[in-house]
Amino acid sequence: MRIKKVYIASPLFSTKEKQENCEIDEVLRKAGYNTFLPQRDGFTYVDLSKQLQNEGYAHEEARDIALGLIMHLDVYQVCEGCDATVLNLNGHNPDEGTITEGALCFRSERPLVIYKGNNPSFVLENHSPLLTGQTGFEIVDKVEGIPKKLNQLEDMDESNYSRTMNIARKLFNDYDPGNKKLEVLAGLGYKLF
Repeated sequence: MRIKKVYIASPLFSTKEKQENCEIDEVLRKAGYNTFLPQRDGFTYVDLSKQLQNEGYAHEEARDIALGLIMHLDVYQVCEGCDATVLNLNGHNPDEGTITEGALCFRSERPLVIYKGNNPSFVLENHSPLLTGQTGFEIVDKVEGIPKKLNQLEDMDESNYSRTMNIARKLFNDYDPGNKKLEVLAGLGYKLF
């Protein structure tokens, strides 16, 4: 699959986060990718809500319409408008929207890259396996490494979602919650990633 357009999923709550998103965007564009950068290409709630209220919508109705438009645009871009997603976990804590965008990409069977810059406090075990497992527990630690990882993902025979589900079906189709002994699971002989 040729990756042409990349969604940049990241918190947008501080100037630092927005600057870092622009750095990711710049690296991707220099590598020849088109991008969807929500802070540039999407809607902002405040502006959209004000615009709707100026057009005569009541506050609650403007809120609901604005939130719906933001949600639908982001879901569309992650699941269909873009070919891949970069999930920026470089901030202090990833927000719900960023995590949701990563999960949507994973479930849509599109390539996903998790970026977490050089941060001595970052330990893979500190993040949920449901998050990091979406990329086979692979994390890119330099912005410049993101295009290389996307390039590698173009050559994948199977999506991370399909691979995960195939392994899970083999491991847990007849899973007995009463028998959690490691030798039973280890004895199944499946390579997890």
